[in-house]
Amino acid sequence: MSLSTSPLLRIGTLCLLYVAQGIPYGFVVYTLAAYLAERGLGVDPIGATLALAMIPWAFKWAFGPLVDRFTIPSMGRRRPWILLAQLGMIATILAMAAIPDPAVALGALGAILLLHNCFNALQDVAVDALAVDLLTESERGTANGLMYGSKYLGTSVGAAGLGVLIGPLGMAATMLVQAVLLGAIMLLPLLVRERPGERLLPWTAGRASAAVEALEPRSLADLVGSLLRAFLRRESLAAALVAVLALLPSGILAPVANVLFIGDLGWTKEEYVGISGTLGVWAGLGGSILGGFLADMVGPRRLAGLSALLLGAMIAAFGLLEPWWSSRGLLVAYLVVESGLLAVLNVSLFALFMSIAAPRVAATQFTAYMALLNLSTTIGLRLAGPLDGRLEPATIYLVAGILQAAMVLVLPFTRARRTPVAS
Repeated sequence: MSLSTSPLLRIGTLCLLYVAQGIPYGFVVYTLAAYLAERGLGVDPIGATLALAMIPWAFKWAFGPLVDRFTIPSMGRRRPWILLAQLGMIATILAMAAIPDPAVALGALGAILLLHNCFNALQDVAVDALAVDLLTESERGTANGLMYGSKYLGTSVGAAGLGVLIGPLGMAATMLVQAVLLGAIMLLPLLVRERPGERLLPWTAGRASAAVEALEPRSLADLVGSLLRAFLRRESLAAALVAVLALLPSGILAPVANVLFIGDLGWTKEEYVGISGTLGVWAGLGGSILGGFLADMVGPRRLAGLSALLLGAMIAAFGLLEPWWSSRGLLVAYLVVESGLLAVLNVSLFALFMSIAAPRVAATQFTAYMALLNLSTTIGLRLAGPLDGRLEPATIYLVAGILQAAMVLVLPFTRARRTPVAS
């Protein structure tokens, strides 16, 4: 059996690798941050440590050309990078476990977290590229929904699951448990080939498949030429514009909603986080899985348009319903449904971008679209302040809803013109 010949095996492997990304993320952002706060550290040192840890995710696009250009074809095009990333993640977790008191050695902790997230971001790029290479047209939506949901699951394991172990086991032992979990997940890419006939390990028998040899860039110039051809296609440029527009409303509304709910509508911080962080997270998980199946049924482009229209209409309607903002039921329903629809939109866009990414430079092109989604959120966050200074919250919601729906004007130009390589 190989990933290219078994749909169940490849989707299961992709999902487990996404769980492996989510576990350390949940552990660092929630469990470790809470541990440091409990040890008496303030907002500034905790925030600085977490910010240092997240830097690699802002520059993960730089891993794309590496993953596309340098490979060990006889072991598979993406599998060697995934194994390297997994080993690096496990090694850095073991290094953190060796720190006697992380709350005291913040410099060492931050440096190791930075290195750990370099490996985690590298795995993310390689796994996405593997998905572009191997997923068929009919399974992209379902796979993306399950993968996106798997990261939610991994985050939950890293936060809630590992969080309860620190009390009885201590920080070092909890990190060892995390390393064991990642090691168990690593067995799948370690023991399963990408394609039939490839080497399982460097010293075992096997050879590169014809499909991999055909896709392999032969030089840096060849890689650059492939990148230019891939990015300058009409559908590629349109997809880039979609990515820039897609999450602008979410970025605008993130700070606006916090101030509105907690400052203006009288919610406590615990109430707001409790709804958005529990019911909202579960709605996002459900939306991601449902969105994956729907993307395969109706097509990712159509689903992206439909979800953008529904989300935009709901955001705009919420702004128009300002006289009823005193109704807690309305507010809770809005937060939950918004999270679910946003997850559906994200999953449909992931599947769409995978359908457009050229196999030869999939790691670079797909990662570029992910970076543009992050840029979209960042631009929205920067627009929030100027809009808040000029408009009332209800009007901001109305504007954000219109912006969300406007994304559908670009979607018709993103029709893909290729079939992915899955052999």
